[in-house]
Amino acid sequence: MTIRPNPTTHLLFSKHSPWLLLLITIGVTMVGFQFIGAFLGIMIAFPFYPGDMEMFIQAMLDPTSDENMRTPFLIMQGIGSSIGFILLPWLLLKYYYKGQLDDFSSSKTNGPLIFLTVFIALFFMGVNAPFIEWNQNFIFPEALAGLEEKLKALEDTLAETSAFITNFDSIGQLMLGLIVVAVIPGIGEEFVFRGLVQNHVYGISKNIHVAIWLGALLFSLFHLQFYGLVPRMLLGAMFGYLYYFSGNIIYPMVAHFFNNGFTLVMLYLFQQNMVDYNIEDTEVLPWFQVIFSALITLVLFFVFIRTAKQKLVDE
Repeated sequence: MTIRPNPTTHLLFSKHSPWLLLLITIGVTMVGFQFIGAFLGIMIAFPFYPGDMEMFIQAMLDPTSDENMRTPFLIMQGIGSSIGFILLPWLLLKYYYKGQLDDFSSSKTNGPLIFLTVFIALFFMGVNAPFIEWNQNFIFPEALAGLEEKLKALEDTLAETSAFITNFDSIGQLMLGLIVVAVIPGIGEEFVFRGLVQNHVYGISKNIHVAIWLGALLFSLFHLQFYGLVPRMLLGAMFGYLYYFSGNIIYPMVAHFFNNGFTLVMLYLFQQNMVDYNIEDTEVLPWFQVIFSALITLVLFFVFIRTAKQKLVDE
């Protein structure tokens, strides 16, 4: 039996400089998301807006002020992410890196590991809660008051946009939101940041922990949200370790999808008065709940690692 190497510690594209690969991957992703995907997104979303092109372009300047922009905005976001994080990186992988999707898996996907992945992602939310609260209330030194003001203004804009696109009018919009906010990022962002970027950084550093944490930092920086930088980086690191211990990128994809999807569904249920808990509430959890969540997460990770290793032996 031939055991395939772990894709997180095996240089997948060793014919090229990892520094060059890192720059190319990030560059192609950003161009695809910000320009090509944005342009195609506008063209595809326009028919879903009840107005002419001039009105549509005007509405894009301040989309949160026009309820008719919610569906087109989601479509634009989905197209941009699909082009920037899935299509172009896949073409880059296939035709320039000469790789294939199988390179990101050293084992077959396993049902029990999927189950463990979902619960790791669920309990990690409790672990991350105090970091979310701390980061959102971070205060800069007086000398950086100007920077703090700009970052808070950006944060307010992002929060307003997020609230707008997740205030769903129907189940149909919720389904579209799940595709745009959970499915596409779960696949695309993990493909880019864990599958490609993390491997490139490992090629540079030769240290898997540096690769995981730097990949997580780049993942967090991409979202341009300083007041969510730390918890999102921790989330990215959790995804990275799931990938490292399993050798299969499907698991971080599942965790990413569940994290975003669960949040979106809970938010929708709160909006519909079906649950009393607002998942976006930044109130700190009691410490005993945080500690309990951390202990459960560690136990689940231990079982995940042991199950993944046993699965490799069985194969």
